Amino acid sequence: MSVAPLWSTPVHTALLTGGDVSQLAADPDSLARYLPPGHPGRDLPWTSRAEKWDGGFHAALRHGTGAWCALVVLDALVGDASGASGAVILHDPRAGAANVALPGLPWGRPITVPTVPGTLVLVPGWLAWQIAPVHVGEHRTVLTADSG
Repeated sequence: MSVAPLWSTPVHTALLTGGDVSQLAADPDSLARYLPPGHPGRDLPWTSRAEKWDGGFHAALRHGTGAWCALVVLDALVGDASGASGAVILHDPRAGAANVALPGLPWGRPITVPTVPGTLVLVPGWLAWQIAPVHVGEHRTVLTADSG
């Protein structure tokens, strides 16, 4: 699934298979092979690390350090998959973006992506993201990566 047609900012989401998630967890350097064909990030080096958020914790607002940022959910203990617990939330960090009436001008409202194992989110490095607070009794393990 690609969200790109709604905004000029290229946002890509996909759901990887269990085998792909296992391979990526064992070899994070293989991330580029899971990016969409023709994506400029396929030709760049990536640095990554796995981060785990237990219930009661979240990732504060941050953004990538490279041209592209990828997040891959490696593991998740989810009580209610329909809720926002532990979701990836994408934000436009530019001044005034939250005051725009229509999505996409300049970028629009935040996008919330549920986190189930295998979720891949690929965004430009300037775009801000966070992991929403995780409910008690749940956890998320996310591979965060930045292109070189």
